[in-house]
Amino acid sequence: MEYHRMSFIHDDTEYTFVKAMSSELTGYALISACRVEVTIYMRENNLKGRYILAGMAKV
Repeated sequence: MEYHRMSFIHDDTEYTFVKAMSSELTGYALISACRVEVTIYMRENNLKGRYILAGMAKV
């Protein structure tokens, strides 16, 4: 497992969180998993609508 910091913008506000993800994920699979985690974060925090993925980095 590796920790990744994910940032996204929703309604002109930037949100950032850290999530543990499989170290086996690379390339497109990693980006797809990141988008799934952002969607889950938004649902858990009652954020609705579109978002822009602003960044992702291993921490």
